[in-house]
Parts: sequence; structure tokens; C-alpha cells
Amino acid sequence: MTASAQRRIEANTAFIPEVQAEWALNGNDYLMAGFNVVAQKLGENSSVFGGQLRLGYEHFWNEQWSWGGTLRLLRGMDQRYGDFLGQPGNVTPGLLLRHSGKIGSLNFGQRLGVEYAISTSDALSIANQNRGLARLRLDLERQFPLGATIALRPRLAYEVGAYTRLQRDETELKERVVDFGSLRGEVGIRVSSHIDVTPWVASQTSYNNFLPQYDAAGKQVSGGRTNIITPVFGLDARFTVFRDEPSPERKQLPTQH
Repeated sequence: MTASAQRRIEANTAFIPEVQAEWALNGNDYLMAGFNVVAQKLGENSSVFGGQLRLGYEHFWNEQWSWGGTLRLLRGMDQRYGDFLGQPGNVTPGLLLRHSGKIGSLNFGQRLGVEYAISTSDALSIANQNRGLARLRLDLERQFPLGATIALRPRLAYEVGAYTRLQRDETELKERVVDFGSLRGEVGIRVSSHIDVTPWVASQTSYNNFLPQYDAAGKQVSGGRTNIITPVFGLDARFTVFRDEPSPERKQLPTQH
């Protein structure tokens, strides 16, 4: 294996159930709070549990464009168990810009976000724990009404995340262009105007560049460009609260806000 070769490591499956509460405001605007738990088996006799609290607000200028703010909170020991598995930081504020359109009969969404992950705990020895991150998500979905309030919402989304880099020390390893990726498929089930249940599966990838290690013959045995791939299963349950009777024209976002 040469120094430029790329390694692939498959991590154990993670399970992420989440419960959300969404407060509908004027138009399509909303406030959101969500809490999830991350469970992942590490070995024969060990498992790890993390989780995060997510808060958000989004304002729609019109049917196509919106912007908002987000805040994600984790315990210090739960770092690396946020939206992207492996990302450091346990206090992460962010901003988002969203555009929605059509491709034939499909709804096409684009979400651009910027975040700053802050580590408030020294429990983990992670270099450069405070990091800025840019995120881009593309998704396709279609809704199938099954009655007055019940509907199915199949959706496919792909998101990439990249650390923002200003200047790198000459002694530091060169990082990858993209640091995280996530391919997610889901079927949203609208039980009523107030309740959505969304089972989903995803494949998350952490793109790393570790210090290469060689054996006595000069053959690389570990390190270098390494992709860590984690299968993820999830289940979102969302409860929407309206001040008045919900409008039939109201645009409801997927549970992956």
C-alpha cells in the first residue's frame, strides 16, 4: 500500500431515535426543539450512548427562500455524537439558508449552513476542538396524500460538511477537501396535522487523513487517507403545536430540518 492509497473502515451501526416539538408561527415560520439519543456498540462487551439537544428557528421570505438559526448542545463526554458522527464540539451555534424548488413532480431542496463547534470540556484530547464548519444538503422528495390528513413522504438527501480553514501549520497533516458526508433515505408518515413519524436509514462517512504508519519493510500498515463509514438507523417523532387551526397551505418541512 502506498502513502497515497485510501483506506476504508466500517464502524459499528448506530441507532438514533429523536423526539421533536415544533411551534408553528405566522406563515411557514416555526420554532423547533428536538432531543435524540445515540446508541452504538463498540465491541463485544461495550456500548456507547450519546445524544444532543437541538434548537432552531426558521423564517420564510416566500415559498422558495428561508433563513434561520440553530443551536446544538451535547455533554462534553458526548462530543463526536452530533449531526455528523465524529465531529468535535459540544456547543454548536449555526445559521442556515434554504431554497426549495421543483424538478418535475419532485420537490428539490437545498440547505446551506455554517456552524461553529465549541468544546467546553477537556475530557477528550482532541486537537483544534473549536472548529468552523460549512454544510451543504441536497434532497429530493414527493408527498403521497392518503386522506384528509394522512400522507407518505419518501425522501432522499445527501449532505457534506467541510471544516473552514484559514491557515495550516506546515507541520500539520493536510486535511481532506470534504470532512463528512451523509446519504439518508427516509419515509415520513404524517399521522395527522399534529404528528409525524419518520423512520430513516443513512450511511455516514468521516473523511480523515491520519499520520501514516509503516512496517520494517516500508509498507504502510495504517494511517493515511482513511474513510470511516458508519451505518445509521433512526426514528423521528415530531409533534406540531398550532396557535389556531392549521392552514391546508402550510408548508411542513421534513423532520431532518
